[in-house]
Amino acid sequence: MATTKLRKEGEAFIRSKCSGSGTSKLRGSAADKNGYKYNPTAVLPYCSPLTEPNKPWISNPNINGGIRTNGELGEALIRWYNKYAEEFQMDANIMAAQAYQESAFIVWNYAVNSSASGISQFIASAVYDIIMRNSRGGMSAADKQAISKNMIGYTYPAKVTQNPFLVDFPQGRQNRPILHQNIIDNPEIMIKAQFAFMKWISTRCDGLASCTLFGYNRGPGFVKSSSYSAAIASAKGEGNSYENEGIKYVYRIFKSLYENFGYRHLNMAIDAAGNPVVPFDGFNASLG
Repeated sequence: MATTKLRKEGEAFIRSKCSGSGTSKLRGSAADKNGYKYNPTAVLPYCSPLTEPNKPWISNPNINGGIRTNGELGEALIRWYNKYAEEFQMDANIMAAQAYQESAFIVWNYAVNSSASGISQFIASAVYDIIMRNSRGGMSAADKQAISKNMIGYTYPAKVTQNPFLVDFPQGRQNRPILHQNIIDNPEIMIKAQFAFMKWISTRCDGLASCTLFGYNRGPGFVKSSSYSAAIASAKGEGNSYENEGIKYVYRIFKSLYENFGYRHLNMAIDAAGNPVVPFDGFNASLG
């Protein structure tokens, strides 16, 4: 697949969302999150012992080439999305639009009801699998070392076991704040991991962006062909309308591509009930 770098509209959108000399994208606490009301204890979830309430989380600028402001982060994001679009031969616009839906480009971001962290909102099991085990390819020894820095019960390059990483285990809950800090200190690595995972999913569906995004959100096991309708049908088998969140996720990203990244060729019309007029297989933009 061919590389597609950020369009001028995409660069302008990133700069508009990461602008000025403020630091809100690089540092913050639970009280700064829209979901604060759902996290009344104001702590990082799945930690043992609990973090202090409203602990400030600060991305280390020394690790990120001296990034100290939102504006500097915006310029770095443009470089990174273009860099990894070329390395993985993918569409930087789709990847940036996806990251904005995941985190609004807030580097220190975390979910209030899962172990998701950072700009790409990887849960702990994804960090373990995609970065530490390098199961989808593309991650380096330096990447692994940075993400596992100072973790309790694990020193790189010892054999990787899941216990220090997954919050299902006591050691994983001890390491949760350490892992979160490592993730927010290394947004470039997390963007690279996002590319690696999305590239791998895309190979299951001939690069169809709708299928790939759906697989990222609902699980790659549901993506087995270059048909978005087939992926949705497969996820329906899980019951409880499991497919719906994936459908909404894909639609939000395509809508952002249409509105913010210059993809004006997409037909994003919806009916009175809010459903897309064009069948889902019409979302046929390629990842590269």
